[in-house]
Amino acid sequence: MIASWRGLWVTVAIAVVLVIAVVVDLGRVPDAVDRALVPGFDAGRVTELIWERADRPAIHVVRDGDAWALRPSSPMGPAGPVGRADPAVVPAIRAAPRAVGDVLAALRGARWHRALAPTPVHATLTVIAGGLPVVLGLGEPIAGTDQSWINDGARGLVVDSWVVRALDRDALSLRDPTPLGNVRRAQTVDVSRGDAGTLAWRLEGVPRRLVAPAVVVAQDLVAELERALADVTIVRLPDRPASPGGLAIAIAGDRAASTPGAAPAMRIVLGGSCAGAPELVAMSGTDGDGCVEPAAAQAVERAVRRLQQPLSEVVERRPIPFDVQRVVLADATAVDTSPPRVGGEPADQTRVAELLAALAAPAEVVALPASPASHHLVVTDRAGAVITLDLFADRVARHGEPIALRPAPGAWAVLRRPARELRDVTLWLEEPTTITELRIDAVRYRRGPVIGAWARQPAGAFDPAMVEALVALLAAPRAAGFADGPFAVAHRVTITVTPPVGAPTEHVLALGRPGAAGCPAQVDRGAIVLPAIVCTQVAALAN
Repeated sequence: MIASWRGLWVTVAIAVVLVIAVVVDLGRVPDAVDRALVPGFDAGRVTELIWERADRPAIHVVRDGDAWALRPSSPMGPAGPVGRADPAVVPAIRAAPRAVGDVLAALRGARWHRALAPTPVHATLTVIAGGLPVVLGLGEPIAGTDQSWINDGARGLVVDSWVVRALDRDALSLRDPTPLGNVRRAQTVDVSRGDAGTLAWRLEGVPRRLVAPAVVVAQDLVAELERALADVTIVRLPDRPASPGGLAIAIAGDRAASTPGAAPAMRIVLGGSCAGAPELVAMSGTDGDGCVEPAAAQAVERAVRRLQQPLSEVVERRPIPFDVQRVVLADATAVDTSPPRVGGEPADQTRVAELLAALAAPAEVVALPASPASHHLVVTDRAGAVITLDLFADRVARHGEPIALRPAPGAWAVLRRPARELRDVTLWLEEPTTITELRIDAVRYRRGPVIGAWARQPAGAFDPAMVEALVALLAAPRAAGFADGPFAVAHRVTITVTPPVGAPTEHVLALGRPGAAGCPAQVDRGAIVLPAIVCTQVAALAN
């Protein structure tokens, strides 16, 4: 019995020791393993990236301020130390910021899964940060997985295949494939031909205009050229330096920048066959040599030829080819389009829309008159671009251009409208039931306690329904036209408006004798013509 108890206590003691051992073991913190491909990587300290492959020139990318420069090793001889090129042999060209950014992002975010023995590699990437090199060997994919090998010194690391794809770069992938992709933002676009590069013509500003002769170019032709230039894509690098001769395009400046010439100048020359790929077209330029598809080069040539047509075929036929923000009329009155206002007052939206349509309507190209212009319109777009239109007897011309445009008769009449005809034709807008008194000359009509009831002073016979009808017309009177010259006043009309809250206000009309189109009326904004029904009812209630 004693032996049995002794055995039980021994068993319990062993169990307690094992539990304590497990608890202590679980409380231990395992040593952390840094699985970053480049531990402590700081993209801001990287100054150089160098790619090397067997039997190929090394590719050397260096930081150049906020940008990156690509220095491929000379194709005529071996690379220098760690594949660096001789700048005197191969000048630096701009590296694509997005491509370099993708490489740095991959170096920052890459993690490895397993570390084994080194494996064969097909390329090496040397990253120099703070003067210290980190050499990574780029290996092959692991069959049946989406993982690949990267050598890190004496180790072979297993990483996700996207890491190797992001880091494995050739010279083409580090170049901007569309050297003129920003042509739409350029301040100037120059076109020249021949080996001498003699300037043929220049487009500049917004909207695009030729410099000599100074004319706004048809925007569909400009769009075709800019689209063709933006689509010029480098699809291959030549086997040897290119020296094409033919069509040269240069862009400079950024028309969206506050400082002229803020964007770097870019230039390409298209022509001849590409070395090593005769089916492609050779290209040389600011960002180095390249090969482009024939269709892209042909599209540029076709767009250039269209701009070399006679001036009458090239000029923009719309007097104003942009989105109008303001028009200053001949009398210096400003017409704002959003919201529609004339001289700071509400404008007739329909008539402002008609003005904008007339400015944008295609017109006939005609000769510029020898006589001076009679009127001028100054038109501004939403970006601040300004075009001054000179108005002649039957045509308009953008100021400084050697040719004119003849609008259609309807559009021409709209362009000649004075400021008063663009104002809102509604003189005022009141609720009829708030009009408490109508005074015509010496006769007063006061609203009674019931709608439709009116009292006359001095007393006399009248039709209250006619008073109610006239009050409804005068609550929101609309001009039927504009009166020219002085007129004799036949009746003076004053309406008193008493709102539920606030002090009463008055509107005053001085009416002339009625005619076929109505009667002239003087209001605070000038002389207008009111509809005939207003004139006849006022005359009937004046006695």
